[in-house]
Amino acid sequence: MKPLKRHSALVGLSREHHHSLSLCVRLLRTPGADHRAELELHFAELEIHFCEEETMFAPIWQNIAPELKTRFEGDHAKLRQMMASPEYGNAAWNTAFATTLRDHARFEERELFPAAEPFLPA
Repeated sequence: MKPLKRHSALVGLSREHHHSLSLCVRLLRTPGADHRAELELHFAELEIHFCEEETMFAPIWQNIAPELKTRFEGDHAKLRQMMASPEYGNAAWNTAFATTLRDHARFEERELFPAAEPFLPA
């Protein structure tokens, strides 16, 4: 598969998605383990990442399909809720968090970013 050429404003976010996806693989590989240290560090990074995305997309939502905005906002809300009450050693929580984060990153890369790119400033 040919690598995607991302808008320069999205390159850093795509790299962060790769970092999140790597974390998801580790969580799903050992869901019953206590992943507190790595999750707490990632939670802080995710909040910054979410705020950056929300700021970047705010002025262009009117150009993007409303269902993409709804999914984006819903995913961010769900992930923030999960981060607010983590259950680090709980296999079900680790699996749910990793699956939600993985699916969200893939959604942004495959659907939202391509829809947003034409409307981002040069």
